[in-house]
Amino acid sequence: MRRTKPALLPSKALKLKWLGVGSGIFIAIALVIVAVWFKWPRQGKETITAILLETGYFEIVPPSTFGGPGTINTVEFLSNGKVEMHPTCDVGPGFLADKIQTSQTVDRELKQSLEKNLDVSAEIREKLAAVAGISEISSIHLSLENAHILLITDESLISARNTLLKNECEEAVLENISNGGLVCQTRSVLEADVVYEIKYDDAVSIGERARLTSEVAAKLNLDAKQDADNRVSGHQLFFGVRLAPSPIVVGSKPSVMKCTVLNK
Repeated sequence: MRRTKPALLPSKALKLKWLGVGSGIFIAIALVIVAVWFKWPRQGKETITAILLETGYFEIVPPSTFGGPGTINTVEFLSNGKVEMHPTCDVGPGFLADKIQTSQTVDRELKQSLEKNLDVSAEIREKLAAVAGISEISSIHLSLENAHILLITDESLISARNTLLKNECEEAVLENISNGGLVCQTRSVLEADVVYEIKYDDAVSIGERARLTSEVAAKLNLDAKQDADNRVSGHQLFFGVRLAPSPIVVGSKPSVMKCTVLNK
């Protein structure tokens, strides 16, 4: 009786079997790599600057109490993604008080990111280079507490600009523009208590820690109070800013630059 010839030789079937197993292992490894890639912390992402940029805010350096919603400022974009705010026009007491709205609601993920203790030792070491005893500081961590948003409506933004942009204010704007400055109006700010916690070497005495902490507070250019021998905090400071898109110009010629784009 004639036997039916098998469709595949055993050796070929074995090869295909191992090929299938190998492909499965390869796919599994690839999936693991992809998962690790998305979950692994990226270098540079765990900074206040990066966190704010992802939400449309620029980090203000140093944190301050001026430059709030509706104000007109000359903005300097720094190469590290931060901005410096230079007040351009005076705003009288109470002028914007009834126009500024406060939102206590901050995105939960953003709030958790801001409240983390972020190591900023390397970032501010240059600024603290002149502090005697800087070598006795092991690390400095930054966190932001009680964060909320101050904002102004577009209607109030236009009203404030029309009221302010005349006489000396207009002259100041013209002078900054002629010198290559970018004059912008603030749409909203992130306000919070800025807290620096300093870790000292174990050998540093309590009295020495208090002295160094005081010097660090001065060098950070904060209106800060010393809460303890290793903690400095600034109360209700603006640390993030969102600007109106179009810069302020005087005359009919529009600017090609935008206040919402990092200009390097």
